[in-house]
Amino acid sequence: MRADLRRRSVLAAAGAAVPLLAAGCKGVGGLGTLPRPRPDVAVLRAAIGTEQALIARYRSALAASPGLQDTLDPLLDQHLAHLAALRSRLISPAATPRPARTSPPASAGQASIGLTALAAAEQAAAGALVSRLATASPSLAQLLASISASEATHALILGTAARHS
Repeated sequence: MRADLRRRSVLAAAGAAVPLLAAGCKGVGGLGTLPRPRPDVAVLRAAIGTEQALIARYRSALAASPGLQDTLDPLLDQHLAHLAALRSRLISPAATPRPARTSPPASAGQASIGLTALAAAEQAAAGALVSRLATASPSLAQLLASISASEATHALILGTAARHS
């Protein structure tokens, strides 16, 4: 091989690399406009928000009524699993830590009101998920339907527990 041919190849490669390096300095935006998120992203974000709201309600109920731990912990664990399944479909899922429970116990009447409110929230969440099925991809719709069925079951469990407390 000739030395001048090798030099030309190196210069050509260096010239081609300059625009790539310049784009790299600008981050992903240097490559052009970002693509629009798929419709499933909005559906996922809404479903994640619903699960986060339910988890917050459960944690509040547990903080107010630690005596309900045996009833609420398994349901809360299922919501945490739902949230993890939903987040796993996004590019960067985040962990949800579980807080310590240190609050004074509530009276039996307060516990019943808390369970009734949780049952209503579960029923509303189940309905919200069903309403999102039409705009979700088939695989996401299947996950949403499964979570919705679980939340409807939670509403029944909580309603029964409220009547017995």
